[in-house]
Amino acid sequence: MPEMLNNQETDEEWLVIMSSGGKYTLSKLQAIYLKEAIARNKRQVMFETFMISIPYVVEFYRVKTFLKGAKQLPAEAYEKPYKPISSDKWEKFKQEIYGKIKHFIF
Repeated sequence: MPEMLNNQETDEEWLVIMSSGGKYTLSKLQAIYLKEAIARNKRQVMFETFMISIPYVVEFYRVKTFLKGAKQLPAEAYEKPYKPISSDKWEKFKQEIYGKIKHFIF
């Protein structure tokens, strides 16, 4: 059975969407405070730079969980982002391949 990760080894990103359309990105600790406030029927949660009014929260969910510190993979271990080829190159490539297929079949 794989080893379970300790809560100290991971960090999380949470998203809160308000009925007004506003969005707040929260850390793991901020999300814990918000969950506790919801459970205790509080009306709002005050953070250093913003306040969340709980009756106006429409969605509240975890966006991602990631490892931190020594458990994290080095930057070179990640794949490079996919860059699609331009439509001109794709059309040229497609015509070339279709030409070879037609020549091969007929």
